[in-house]
Amino acid sequence: MLPETLQIALKEWALVQRALLEGRQIVLLRKGGLIEDTGEFDLKARSFLLMPTYIHETERAGDVQPRFHEWLRDEEARRPAENRVRFEAACDVTGIVQVANREPLKALSGEHVWTDQFIDGRFDWEPYKPVFALFCRAYRLAAPVEVPFDSDYAGCRSWIELRESVSTAGALPAIARDAAYDDRVANIRAKLLC
Repeated sequence: MLPETLQIALKEWALVQRALLEGRQIVLLRKGGLIEDTGEFDLKARSFLLMPTYIHETERAGDVQPRFHEWLRDEEARRPAENRVRFEAACDVTGIVQVANREPLKALSGEHVWTDQFIDGRFDWEPYKPVFALFCRAYRLAAPVEVPFDSDYAGCRSWIELRESVSTAGALPAIARDAAYDDRVANIRAKLLC
């Protein structure tokens, strides 16, 4: 369950946010942020807002399965003004798995938006760092919340502490039935741990 308000956000591609909100994806991949304190990914919060990013996704369309290219264009068209950030989603992490092998993740292409190229890139970049799959129950906020962009939100870091908290009252889960979500988690987890 989400807390009533959230003040921490995880940066993620706007396209991935859409996939989470539409129930097409329940997994996020993390390795490490470029400006994290330790250089490793750290789960600073189990519940967080998603801060949609646009900077890398349109320039790297080869990292997204072709069936989602139209979503790339749609999300770019919905992009807020340069000095604004729009929050539409929150997530609750329900589990974490260290992914030792890239092949099961590639075989699960129906469960995420990424191409084999993207997955290889995650594993090949600093290969001594582990790749983690975060199982995320996504929630659509009752209404989008726009806030001014703050210079503290910039940079290649995963986590952002917002100036003001955002209400999650009325947020609805992307996958309404608990059992349906739990079944998908169990299925993906089993395949990732093979």
